[in-house]
Amino acid sequence: MNAVEIEEAVSLLAEQPFEAEAFPYAFLEAFGNKATTIKRLKSGATNKSDVGGVLQRGNIQIKA
Repeated sequence: MNAVEIEEAVSLLAEQPFEAEAFPYAFLEAFGNKATTIKRLKSGATNKSDVGGVLQRGNIQIKA
């Protein structure tokens, strides 16, 4: 994804009602993460967060 596509996706996300449970995954999707990556994080297979958020190793940790 290029910067314009990311900005558009994040702007659309900002317009949506805030849902703390879904936000980290929607945010990662806005930055171009694939559906399989999101699915693995949601299932806990690759989510190694120790603070109750979402940890995508080597990339970002989000807690809403």
